Amino acid sequence: MGTKVVDFSGGAPYVFKVNGQIRHRTSHIQSVNGQALQYAQLYVIDNTQATKIQVNHPAKRQCNIRILDQIYRFFRRYNRLSDTYHMLREVESRVFSESKEAGEDVSVVNMVFRSDRHSDQRRYNEPTANAIAAVFVNSNGEPPFERDIRVYPLNPENPQQPFIDINILSPNLDPMAYPILFPYGEPGWQLNWRCESYQGAQGNQSRVNIIMLHSKNQR
Repeated sequence: MGTKVVDFSGGAPYVFKVNGQIRHRTSHIQSVNGQALQYAQLYVIDNTQATKIQVNHPAKRQCNIRILDQIYRFFRRYNRLSDTYHMLREVESRVFSESKEAGEDVSVVNMVFRSDRHSDQRRYNEPTANAIAAVFVNSNGEPPFERDIRVYPLNPENPQQPFIDINILSPNLDPMAYPILFPYGEPGWQLNWRCESYQGAQGNQSRVNIIMLHSKNQR
C-alpha cells in the first residue's frame, strides 16, 4: 500500500491517519539497489528461502515458520499469480542464457495482466487455466487482450522504479493486494459485476450491478 501516513504520538494504542489517496502496488521481480526481496518478488524464489526472508522481517519474527512455509508451498502449487510470476522468472533466465550464448543483447521480457478476467468471484473455485497474464519476450509485441498491469524483471525505462500502481478498477487488485483472501488468485471485484452472476441468485429489482463498496463489505 502506498500513501502518506500521519502518525499520532502518545501512550494510546497505535493509530495512524491517511492523508490523500491510497495506492495499491505490486513489484517487479528484481529488487532495486540490492534490497531484500519482498512482496511478489518472493514468488520467484525457493520456498525455504522465501520463508527465511519473511521470518527475518521485524514484523514477522514471532510468526510460526512451519505455517509460513505451508502458505508458500500452497501458493506455489495453487495460486495463479505465484505461478505467473514464476513463469516470468523462468522466461527471463532462458532468454538471458540464450542471448549470452549468441553474443546478443538481452531481449526485454515483460508480463501483462488481463483487465477483463471473468469468473464467479464469490465461489471458491480453483482456476483451471492460467488466463491471468501473458509473458512476452520483446517490448514490441502487444497482448491480444486488454491489459492494465505490466511487470518487468527490472523496468528498462526506469531501473530505480521498484513498484507499479495497480488500477483500483482492476480485477487483479484484490488477489494481488490480499493473497490470503484470494488463495487461488481468483479475480476480485470488477466493472459490470452483476448481482445475479451466480447460480441460484435472485434478481434485484432496484440494483443490477454490485458496487465496489458492497464487495469490500462481503470480505
